[in-house]
Amino acid sequence: MANKHWLKGSIVKKQAASRKLAKHKKASMQVYIGNENAQSRKNQSYKQRKHYYENKQSFPKKKLWNKDINYLIEVGVIDDRGFFKKGKKKNFITKSMTDAKGLDYYGMPR
Repeated sequence: MANKHWLKGSIVKKQAASRKLAKHKKASMQVYIGNENAQSRKNQSYKQRKHYYENKQSFPKKKLWNKDINYLIEVGVIDDRGFFKKGKKKNFITKSMTDAKGLDYYGMPR
C-alpha cells in the first residue's frame, strides 16, 4: 500500500486512521432519530437530536379520556355532526373525512 502512493508507511497509516475517524463521525451524524428531515440532521448535533427524541418520547400523548359521543359533544371536543373542533378535520363518528351524509367539514360533498 505504501509503494502504490510513493509514501512512507507511517504516513499511510496516519491517513487511514484519520479516514476511519472521519467515517465514524459521519456515520454517527447520519443516525436517524424520530421524525426529522436531512437538513435538520445536518444542522443539529447527535446529542441535541438524541435529547429532542427522548423528550418527545416522554411527553404524554393526546388521548380522549372518554369515547362516548354524547359526552364529547357536551364537553365541546366534537361538534354536533361529529367533527373535531381542534386539530385535524376528521369525523369521530364515521372515522373518515366525511360525515354520515357524505359531506366534509365545510359542508361540501366529497
